[in-house]
Amino acid sequence: MRILAIIMAMFLLAPAALGDTVVEKSSKTEFPASITLKGPEGEVNLNALGTGLRKKAIFKVYAGCFYVDATAKMGDDPAAAAIGGNFAKRIDMHFLRDVGGDKIAGAFREGIQKTLHGHDEQVEAFCGLFTEEVKKGESIVLTYLPGFGLVAEQAGEELGTLKEGHVISALWATWFGDDPISDDLKEGMLGI
Repeated sequence: MRILAIIMAMFLLAPAALGDTVVEKSSKTEFPASITLKGPEGEVNLNALGTGLRKKAIFKVYAGCFYVDATAKMGDDPAAAAIGGNFAKRIDMHFLRDVGGDKIAGAFREGIQKTLHGHDEQVEAFCGLFTEEVKKGESIVLTYLPGFGLVAEQAGEELGTLKEGHVISALWATWFGDDPISDDLKEGMLGI
């Protein structure tokens, strides 16, 4: 675990705002329009592609912003690129209410299993990272860097890294797949 912390300190992930902000309109949540990540290959500039709101029944759960490498080619199918593109990307989920760790883990598990259709030890290990309640105003940030994996953070603290490509793709499909958690959120975060 100490080695992972040293690697994280060397390579990741304190964003530096480069400019203006983008706003999720319904919640008025602001996100940086651009961020810079320090990765294994040096700095990577990411641009906000879009924002959206995750609602559950009548409750606003989180405002989300999806970032992609400024040089990424999204092509004719931005959803497919968001899921399978091998470029730096990030989802920032800014919570608008308190949500228990068990609810977060369950939501990730349910979303991933829509794609994987079954039990997977790596899925359980990833979902097991989310044990603490997310407080209103805190964020969960998921960042993928090619050749490194996907890093999960909660309230500014690194929780762990996911390396398994099939689980990473299934995780992105939670938002951008054929059966996303919210069509409005999908379209908003893809900027379509």
